[in-house]
Amino acid sequence: MDTPNRADMAPRRRRTGRRILAAVALLVVVAAWYLFGYEPRYGGSLVKRPSRTLVFAHRGFGVHAPDNSLYAVERALEAGMDGVDVDGQLTRDGEVVIFHDLSVDRLTSDTGRVQRKTLKEMLALDLGPKYRPGLRGAPVRTFEDFVRTVKGRGILMVELKVTGLKRTGMEERAVAVIRQHDAYDDVILSSFNPVVLYRLKRLDPRIRTALIFMDTNWNPELVAEIKPGDLVNLPWPLRQEFIRRAVRKLVRPDLLSINHQVDEGVIDRLIAKGWPSFIWTPDDEAEIRRALSKRPYGIISDQPIRARQLRQ
Repeated sequence: MDTPNRADMAPRRRRTGRRILAAVALLVVVAAWYLFGYEPRYGGSLVKRPSRTLVFAHRGFGVHAPDNSLYAVERALEAGMDGVDVDGQLTRDGEVVIFHDLSVDRLTSDTGRVQRKTLKEMLALDLGPKYRPGLRGAPVRTFEDFVRTVKGRGILMVELKVTGLKRTGMEERAVAVIRQHDAYDDVILSSFNPVVLYRLKRLDPRIRTALIFMDTNWNPELVAEIKPGDLVNLPWPLRQEFIRRAVRKLVRPDLLSINHQVDEGVIDRLIAKGWPSFIWTPDDEAEIRRALSKRPYGIISDQPIRARQLRQ
């Protein structure tokens, strides 16, 4: 029996090597297409479809009460809102408080960053006077206070503001409060930061999460109202739909919170795929009507009373 010589074996090895490289390249192409190009139907099980589009009040009660105050939330619920959208931040001593800006300057008479203040210092601040001179009795309150107030009366959506990848302990504290009050059906935790949502699901898969996104960075309205030092840029990748498509597969949020200025085709496609989607913040009548016509899961508006009237 003849033994293959080295001259015969070399072409075989080259052919085998080319086949392996071709197979690897094909796998990479298929994986990239699946991650970045393919949009499967929504497969979550924690969100029940409402009989009609929900109306949430943005920042507590939109333009009708002090920003992110429990005072606002109580009045929003009394006005018949289905839920409220607010913002959560971590104090220096590890408690989650509800407050929008990274600094307290614009909304209160104090100055400085929320993360550098203690819980006691934050609870001493009143959001009323900056909203309307003479209005008092709208103090900053904890996430737990909001859970107690909203539970059984509506849905509380809280954006957890974590700007980097480093652990802060906010996710752990928020999950602990929801567990303590058995508020899984009453609370949605949202974030622009997909790492936050990933951590929440690792801590407790029963937590309902929402990925917030937009196509642009800061819009003129936000730039005008936020202290320049508090502006946190939304990374370019998270403004690209093909990358968000991969993020949704990897993080598996339960809902989406989509800015109303996101490409209309993207919004329509996600709703058609079954994603429970909130549209934020349509505020004038034309914007609200357009958002409602898409039959999303919900809308989040600074004009929630008008939005509720138009939904009727």
